Amino acid sequence: MIDQTIFKDVNEIHARLLDHRPVLQGHINHFVQEFEDKRQNREPERLEKVLDNVKEMNEKLIPESLKAMQVFLPDISAKVKVATEMCRKIEDGEILENKQLRQNRSSRKERWDEFLKKQYQNCDEIDTDFNQQVERLKTHYEDLEDKLGYSTMASA
Repeated sequence: MIDQTIFKDVNEIHARLLDHRPVLQGHINHFVQEFEDKRQNREPERLEKVLDNVKEMNEKLIPESLKAMQVFLPDISAKVKVATEMCRKIEDGEILENKQLRQNRSSRKERWDEFLKKQYQNCDEIDTDFNQQVERLKTHYEDLEDKLGYSTMASA
């Protein structure tokens, strides 16, 4: 009998010290109660708002959108076709224009090259003329110095 009482006491001590289930259950119940109180049934209100929005869309917006599409889509489609055709014409014109631009550019490049060649030739001619003139002037002044040298010698 003493064994049974000791066993009961040990079980009771064990339950109080090591069994946390009652404490945890109390905390969990308190948390759930606080969460539900703070929430104040927001989810049903939100769901009702969403339901109202969906009803409004189904009743008003979708039929209006369908009517507008039936009215305006053919016109928009025709305008897109016209714009596409205009783009094709512009593209074709640019292709021809690009060919013409390339031809013009190549002819201008050829004319520029010819111009530069003539300028180099003119520059070479001017350089040779300049050198010839320098040589003539050298010889002329050498002749003058020689004549001055003879005349000063003859008068002395």
